[in-house]
Amino acid sequence: MSNNYSGSSRQILIIGSGAAGHSAAKAARAQDPEANIIIFGEENRLPYYRLRLCEYIGKNVDYDEIKINKDEWFEKNRIQVELSSKVTAIDPEAKKISVNGKEYNYDCLVLATGSTPIMPPFKGKELSGVHTMWTWEDIVEINKSLMSAKKAVVIGGGLLGLEAAHKISEMGIDVSLIEGMPRLLPKQLDEEGSEIFREKVQSLGISVYCGKSVTGFEGDHNGHVTQVRMADETLLEADVVIVSVGVAPNTAVFQNTGMSINRFVNVNEKMETSIKDIYAAGDVACVNGRWFGQWSVAGKQGQVAGTNAAGGNAVYKTTDVPYILATMGTRVVCSGDMGITQSDHSGEAYEIDQKIDKEQFNYSKLVFRNGVLVGYILVGEPAKAFNKLQQLMNTSVSVETINNILYNG
Repeated sequence: MSNNYSGSSRQILIIGSGAAGHSAAKAARAQDPEANIIIFGEENRLPYYRLRLCEYIGKNVDYDEIKINKDEWFEKNRIQVELSSKVTAIDPEAKKISVNGKEYNYDCLVLATGSTPIMPPFKGKELSGVHTMWTWEDIVEINKSLMSAKKAVVIGGGLLGLEAAHKISEMGIDVSLIEGMPRLLPKQLDEEGSEIFREKVQSLGISVYCGKSVTGFEGDHNGHVTQVRMADETLLEADVVIVSVGVAPNTAVFQNTGMSINRFVNVNEKMETSIKDIYAAGDVACVNGRWFGQWSVAGKQGQVAGTNAAGGNAVYKTTDVPYILATMGTRVVCSGDMGITQSDHSGEAYEIDQKIDKEQFNYSKLVFRNGVLVGYILVGEPAKAFNKLQQLMNTSVSVETINNILYNG
């Protein structure tokens, strides 16, 4: 592909083909019908729904089913996509980037490089059968390992780790789940909610180890993983291991640009970085000190970045997005102020309403402050009504009214 920048119209370059990059391109086209828009993606595939990858554990991965848009959409919207394209340098003064040995000029640049799964320095991490899970190719390789597996270990009890454990368990494979924190979903659930969720997971035959750290893996003479070793010397047999302990933002190519970076790229509500005409969105961006790491948020941030890169004046409104997890045959939803401290800085007391049903693995926690609903945690059946509950956030509503919605439809 040649650089077709003619200088007669705005040139917008987008680094990254995930949720934020795709959304930025779409918004930029809507804002400026004449702009030249190019997306650079390191993968060899058009943008796809990364969140749906776990659906294909143990199944043939149908790439066409998870595409965000078909090839024709990009052609129709005159959005050029350069696949297998790694950006190696950014020159803000000259307003150009280097990609696969070529240079591209830009009027505005959008950084949507996303993140990469973390692989801790485990001993034996290079053994075959040890995987991280982030791309289409990762799922293909995981499925190869699962074909003859009888035992699997998933390290990390976050969204992806839980979903992987569930899908692998459904294949009839014995699964152990290791979480380094004292309980599952400690940032989202209180102790009671976490215990209900853990019991639900264990009811599916999945062994759960909380508060345990992994030190490495043992392998056979063929270099394939056979065991997971924990810090207390506990050994778990494993034919396949999935490591899902978090992600790190892809900021390496920005490090020498003079851009304000504090682990993430710092941006304001317009998604502007500290360098003029460069925007950032998605997993790589921190908006006025806040980072989200959610697909829906990345899309909204990309929309703002793309609009502004194309001459618009959009603003990203920071809102508390509910945390939603649907796996293990149940659902977890939480939002707002959890009332963990029982009182805020002004001394105003929280009022808490809890309902626990251990037999059905259901749990609800409603948090009020001065009669106003400010937060909630839902596990199991009550979580099905979270949309209705979310609409009542920050309003004066009775406990009876909410419980009627949660438990009586």
